[in-house]
Amino acid sequence: MPNITEKLRESKAFYVAAGAGDLAVEKIREMPKKIDKDLGGAALSYVTQVGGRAAEVMDELAERGKKIVGRVERQKSTQQLEQTARTTARKARSTTGAAKDTAASARDTAKTAGKAATDASKKVGN
Repeated sequence: MPNITEKLRESKAFYVAAGAGDLAVEKIREMPKKIDKDLGGAALSYVTQVGGRAAEVMDELAERGKKIVGRVERQKSTQQLEQTARTTARKARSTTGAAKDTAASARDTAKTAGKAATDASKKVGN
């Protein structure tokens, strides 16, 4: 069964969002310190231009997103996080198995104790 990371890697929308975020950061860094009062008009003009080339922009953003995701995946901190998650999942599965075994043992002990109590009460009654 594919995990969430594998599902996301198959999704163009995921890469578009990552690419759009990366592009937004880049554009914000490029903005001059003094913002023109007509920022709303400039933004509207930009949106209109982008709207005309939506499919092209989506492809560019998806490609950009693939690159940024690849960079993040190669980072040591990401790899350590993935290893920690795998270890935690393995421990959780192990704990679940141990808990099931303990519950089964407790159930068997309770049955045995119940039977012993029943047998003892029969002997006392005789």
